[in-house]
Amino acid sequence: MTYDKYRGRFVKAMKRLHLIHRPHETRHTFITKAKECHMDEYILKLIIGHSITDITEKTYTHRTMEQLQKEINKITK
Repeated sequence: MTYDKYRGRFVKAMKRLHLIHRPHETRHTFITKAKECHMDEYILKLIIGHSITDITEKTYTHRTMEQLQKEINKITK
C-alpha cells in the first residue's frame, strides 16, 4: 500500500470517528508500544525502516519470518 493510499484511508477514518490525528502519529505509537513490549531492537528497526549501523547486525545477521512474527506478536497481545 502506498503512503498516499494509507493517508487517504486514515483521514477518512479520522473524519468518521470525529478525531484529529495525523498518520505519522501511528508510527510513534507503534514504536512506543514495541519498546514497552521489549521488541528486539534490530527487528524493530527492520520493520520501521531505520538504518542499522552495527555491521554485524546489518551484514551477517539474518532474521527469519518466524522471528519477525514472534516480535510482532509481543505487541498484539
